[in-house]
Amino acid sequence: MVLRPVKMVKIYLISTIDKRESILDYLHEKGIIQVENVDKEISKLLGENLQEDFKEISEQYVRFKGIEKYLIPHQISKKYKFNDKNHLFSEIEKINIDNDLASIRNQLEELKAKKKALTNDLETLEILRDLGIDASYLDSSSIFFFIGRMEIEEKERIEEELKGLDLIFRFKGDHYLNFFVSGPRSLEGKTLEILNKYHASILQLTRFDGKTEELILKIKEEIKSIENTEMELRKKLEKISEEYYDIVCAISEELEIYMKKNEVKARLAYSKNAFAITGWVPERELQKIREDLDRITEGRILLDVIKTDEEPPTLLENPRRIKFFEFFVKFYSLPNSLEFDPTLIFSIVFPIFFGFMLGDVGYALIILGFSVWLLRRVTHPPKKSLLPKSLRSFARTMMSNYSWGMLARAMIFGSIWGIIFGIMFNEYFGIQLGYEPILDPVKGVSKLLLITAWIGVIYVTYGLILGALNQYSMYRYYGENGKKYKREMWGRIGWILITWGFTLFGLWLLKWSPVYSLGNILGVYGGISLLVAGTGLILYGEGIFSVMEMASIISHVLSFTRIMGVLLAAVILASVLDNIFLHAYHYGVISHIVIAFLVLIIGHAVNILIAIFEPGIQGARLHYVEFFSKFFHGNGKPFTPFASRRRYTEK
Repeated sequence: MVLRPVKMVKIYLISTIDKRESILDYLHEKGIIQVENVDKEISKLLGENLQEDFKEISEQYVRFKGIEKYLIPHQISKKYKFNDKNHLFSEIEKINIDNDLASIRNQLEELKAKKKALTNDLETLEILRDLGIDASYLDSSSIFFFIGRMEIEEKERIEEELKGLDLIFRFKGDHYLNFFVSGPRSLEGKTLEILNKYHASILQLTRFDGKTEELILKIKEEIKSIENTEMELRKKLEKISEEYYDIVCAISEELEIYMKKNEVKARLAYSKNAFAITGWVPERELQKIREDLDRITEGRILLDVIKTDEEPPTLLENPRRIKFFEFFVKFYSLPNSLEFDPTLIFSIVFPIFFGFMLGDVGYALIILGFSVWLLRRVTHPPKKSLLPKSLRSFARTMMSNYSWGMLARAMIFGSIWGIIFGIMFNEYFGIQLGYEPILDPVKGVSKLLLITAWIGVIYVTYGLILGALNQYSMYRYYGENGKKYKREMWGRIGWILITWGFTLFGLWLLKWSPVYSLGNILGVYGGISLLVAGTGLILYGEGIFSVMEMASIISHVLSFTRIMGVLLAAVILASVLDNIFLHAYHYGVISHIVIAFLVLIIGHAVNILIAIFEPGIQGARLHYVEFFSKFFHGNGKPFTPFASRRRYTEK
């Protein structure tokens, strides 16, 4: 039920210097090696450093990234092919639009700054017009003036303070208060202090060359002229973009590939006639790499595996339909390459836990519909949203669109299981239909308790088995340097015995018939024997301090009974809401029916909201805390292959 990350091996590759470009092209296009710095022993053997100059590529890359950023994007229909570096640079020489773009950019920035200043003046002048004040009277060095807006609630208090000074002031407004305050220069500081006290927003005015209404008309004409000029400049930019955007993107991408190759070249080791490269590759690809490179180099290559105790990088490989569940595993931590990848088991069990805790067909259908809508919205966002901007901002603050998409996909799986369990429990918005449920959540509490407890025993045991196998895998990898992992493997086996020892003894105490009917043989002697043997193995494998945590295994097993708790809480609340409405309906008073109906709708809405979050949170917690802690180390280093995504170019 669990897959391991792809097995990686570290290799070294030595070939003649004239084959370097062909080898790097092959490795880059295949994307199957994570290049590392060449080992010191090989570097000493070759003995020389790279003396190439990558400045020209770097400068052109920066240049074309800047050009690409400023051009107006459009759909690119074809891919470009550059035969070699000379061909690439011959195409680069044809691109001479830097000065035109710089000129357009500078003009647009200047116009933007002018437009902003004019807009600010226009806003200030409109306030003066609203207050009936002529701007031409304000061009004086002997007086000061402040113009702006503030909260209308502050009007009475600020008027009281301003009346105590020898000032002229006016206020007007319904929602926001427009204000004008003027007086002798000697009172400017005191007035500003009062305005700041009431959080007034003060606007600037730089135009006094006419009456207020005349200035407003003049500024509007100037803004319109600027907008016309901006439109003409943007048309020029669109024309340049139509002609050059495709080739600029292609050149930029090809230069980026050369940049990556140059980074790799700097990590190689060299002699006068040879070079060496080391890195991690998937073991399954090793033979294919060897055959392909032997053909490309005409046999002039030496390739072999490096024996090392370094931790390999992690490359996860899960079936496409469940690959998105890697998001939830990585949220906890990336598995290291020597342990089990829990993505597959998480993808199966988490939706089942979610659906079990949901347990209502009606709720599950609503959450399923919501999840499909959410997934559609984040993968194909509408041009215009009906949702309030504040709500959208809050959602983006909580999680990115990618994260919302992953959550929606997981809830789709969980909701389907919710429908299945809802049919089994005969729960439809808290109402039971005319058939006998396979298991009634309310009447069958004792069965539910037993089922969820057994789920805990089995799942914790499974985690401990994986933990033992992980420790053995690390012991095999590290050999003599990994003896501690072998001891820890026995420690994990000890925890399995402890789990079952407590389980058997506990079932005997509870007089569970399959155990209690055998008398003391299984429950007492068997349980205590397992506890003693498990304690011995834990002492050997993990030390005396681990024994002190023995009681935690009981809490981890019993923690799975929260599955029943969440289910019961939702079912009982839904039933109570239905009963309130039915009682009011039978009572026959219209006002009572209306109130009960509102309680019904709001209550179910709240219960559905809880049903979205609570099963997800508790289901994830059972995996992250109770399950992963038994085997999962994490802190893996992601496999970062020497490769590029070609969107605009082809090899």
